[in-house]
Amino acid sequence: MNYTRKLSLVLLEEYENVNFYSFQFEDETLTEFEKFLLTYRETNPEDIGTIMYRLERIKDDGVFERHYRHAGKYKDRTAELPSHFDTANLRIYCICISPKILILGNGGLKTTRTYNEDKYLNKCVETLRKIDSELRIKEETFEIQLSGKNINGDLSLSINDEKK
Repeated sequence: MNYTRKLSLVLLEEYENVNFYSFQFEDETLTEFEKFLLTYRETNPEDIGTIMYRLERIKDDGVFERHYRHAGKYKDRTAELPSHFDTANLRIYCICISPKILILGNGGLKTTRTYNEDKYLNKCVETLRKIDSELRIKEETFEIQLSGKNINGDLSLSINDEKK
């Protein structure tokens, strides 16, 4: 059975070249990226360090393919960190909106060959794909506008989700 979940995009960090956003579900106090960090920082500090290093590179260079791996479908903008150049079992999923805008989601330990084989990781990617789809609609209807490293306009979204 499906239901509608409401969420908002939240600006996490603003840098000279790039802005990092995340999203926060209605009635929750933390963004998905904050939940990810709280869940794994104690148990997987080395992998968190690898992901944070990659985010530092993105902060300096921009959101370019060399910094992430594609996830989801090629028609959407979902990706995973760390990149192919890094070794880590932990994955964080994100939406690469532009070379100046990255939306960080949630993730977890990758213990299967592909994220699709893991129910939780697949749900993380599918949630981002739904958010990306809603963002594209809002971009096309000018409810939001991308301006450099900023997303302007109505940053609230609704996605269909499955009951837990």
